[in-house]
Amino acid sequence: MNHSGLRRFIRKILSEGACDTHRCLDGTVVDILSYECYNDICFRIEDAKQTRDMCPMRSDSRDHYNGILKVLRRKLNKAKKHVRVK
Repeated sequence: MNHSGLRRFIRKILSEGACDTHRCLDGTVVDILSYECYNDICFRIEDAKQTRDMCPMRSDSRDHYNGILKVLRRKLNKAKKHVRVK
C-alpha cells in the first residue's frame, strides 16, 4: 500500500468511527447502540415532528425539518437493530 492509499484508509476508518457515536441534548456523547442514544433520538424525533407541523406547507422551514427527521430516523433504525425496544 502506498502513502496516499494508507492515508485514504485512515480517513475512512476515522470517519466511520465518528458515525458510531451520538451527542445527546445534555451534551454527553454516547454509543449509537445504547439505550441513552435510542431514547434521545426518540425525543428529538417527536420534537422535530411537532415543530415541522407548525410550519406552513411547502416552506423551506418544513423542508429543513423533514431533512432532520430523515437523518434522525436513519440513526434510530441503526440503534433499533441493537437495542431491545420495550
